[in-house]
Formats: sequence, C-alpha cells, structure tokens
Amino acid sequence: MATKAVYVQEAERMMTRAEPTPKGLRVRFADEKEGVIPWEDLNFPKAVESIALPHPYVIEAVLVDGQIEEIPWDYARHYADPAYREKAIRAAEEDRRIFGARLRRLRRERNVSQEELARRSGVSRGTIARIELGEQSPRYETIVALAKGLQVPVERLLVDEEVSSARETRR
Repeated sequence: MATKAVYVQEAERMMTRAEPTPKGLRVRFADEKEGVIPWEDLNFPKAVESIALPHPYVIEAVLVDGQIEEIPWDYARHYADPAYREKAIRAAEEDRRIFGARLRRLRRERNVSQEELARRSGVSRGTIARIELGEQSPRYETIVALAKGLQVPVERLLVDEEVSSARETRR
C-alpha cells in the first residue's frame, strides 16, 4: 500500500477551462491559477466563432472563416500566473545572453569582425552587436544568414557543442 499521495508532475501546465468573455479569453489551470488573455493580445485576423480545449496543453480558437488558431499553454500561463511570467522573462534573457556569447565566440574563433560578418551575412553590424550583447533575439532567418556568414552549420549557432558532448557522455 502507498504511504503518501502522488501528483501529476507539472500539472500546472494543464489547462482545465477556456471560456470567451467580452474582454478576452478566460483560462483556468489545474492548480487553480486563472487569468484573461485580452483579445487584442491574441491578435487574431478574424473574429472567433468558437473555442475548444482538445487536450490540456492547447486551446483552439476557431475563427469565423474556419481557420484554427492555437494558443499553447505557456502563452496562456503568462496571463494566469505572474510568477511564471517573471520566470519566463528571466529564462528568455538568459537564452539571449547564451546565444549572443556563442555567436561572439564563433565569430572570434574565425577571426571575423562584426563588420565583416555583416558584409558576409547581410545582417547589419548593429543587429549583430545587439545579438552578441544579449539585447536582441534573432529571427530564424537571421540565424541562417549568420551561420552562412560564419560558414558553419546552423546547429553550431543553436547548440553548444560542449554541453551536447557532456550530455552524450553521461548517457
């Protein structure tokens, strides 16, 4: 016989209710956190005809033209849990810093200046500087252009080889 209760791991990710209101989409999570996503923040191209919650991790908004817009749990969670929002903001800042440092390291390993990388990639030097400082997140197209400019596979910009090697060694 079990001696203590067990819980679903990461149950806070599970959405249990989604309901349209005049102000926005009210969302409730398994841990009873609740919030409203304002319609203007959803930025749908057309009006919403209906809402569905096909599983606990995605809300489907069916637009009047039949198009379906998906709202993932993590986007909705921002509106229901201020602590989650702060944690996500810190994680995004750290991700930008790590990516910027990796870009700078790869550029310097190849003895390429920011100006030269800008010329090779078609990405402005100012954008490269902001990315390296962790002030700006690059779009995927920018990452592809930078990889071409550095003559490395895109994966080299996205994955830290040392971290990947350490994980593989542990397996």
